[in-house]
Amino acid sequence: MDSWPKKAEAQYFALAGYAEMRHNELSGILQPYLVATDVYGKMICAVTLILGKIPPGQRALMTQTEPNLSLDTTLRDLIGDVFDFLYEARALILKGKLEIAYPLARRAYESLSLMIACYLEPRLVKRWVGGKEVPNSEVRGVLGKHPLGEVEDKTRELSQFFARFSHPNRKMMAQRHLGDGNEFALGSIGRPSLAMLADYALKTVNLWFWFGAVVHWMYLPILSEVEPSFKESYDKAANMAKEVAAYLAEQYNRTLAQEQELARQERLRNVVK
Repeated sequence: MDSWPKKAEAQYFALAGYAEMRHNELSGILQPYLVATDVYGKMICAVTLILGKIPPGQRALMTQTEPNLSLDTTLRDLIGDVFDFLYEARALILKGKLEIAYPLARRAYESLSLMIACYLEPRLVKRWVGGKEVPNSEVRGVLGKHPLGEVEDKTRELSQFFARFSHPNRKMMAQRHLGDGNEFALGSIGRPSLAMLADYALKTVNLWFWFGAVVHWMYLPILSEVEPSFKESYDKAANMAKEVAAYLAEQYNRTLAQEQELARQERLRNVVK
């Protein structure tokens, strides 16, 4: 009989296999989401390659009358930050680790909001570059006043959602049932709620949609000159994101109804017992 240390070692090294298994399973379920976010990811990589050949502060951005080195540099940094966090969040979604992906999506959302606010109100850039805090409440206020931004009530609601699920929360924290039917409950071995999976994919694809739209708009003068077909690529990504968002919303409603019915039946069985 194996000793506990040997059993523990075997399970520890099996964690990567559980994650791969869950990734393969959820990739099939979320195939439209993967295709849409891949299109956006490649588009942002193209933007990065184009900007990588042009030093910041050399060209005026959309609606800007002259180049602004601090603004351009800040935007480029925030583009990279948003991309990295959205990219890594997707990998966790595909492992079924939604509770870990939420804080990453929150960071992506806050960096994206800050990026847009800095573009709309360049005065914020001076404070940001100077190391001073730019509160989320102020960012939401800026976004709420501009067409390129978003209604303040909506951004506040989304901010509260990510904040709520980035901290220990009974609704979000996985119920492991360790010792109550499960002998091992770490890593990706547990199957996530399909309703929460669809909801999370929907929220992140919407972030990609917003991200792509703003980056395309801000750097349009440069992008259209270097790559005239760039707008066509952006339109393809945007249209695909809208279709996938509608699909995910439908899947969320369907799986939520199924999970609620299963929970109701389980409560009835417990009452009978």
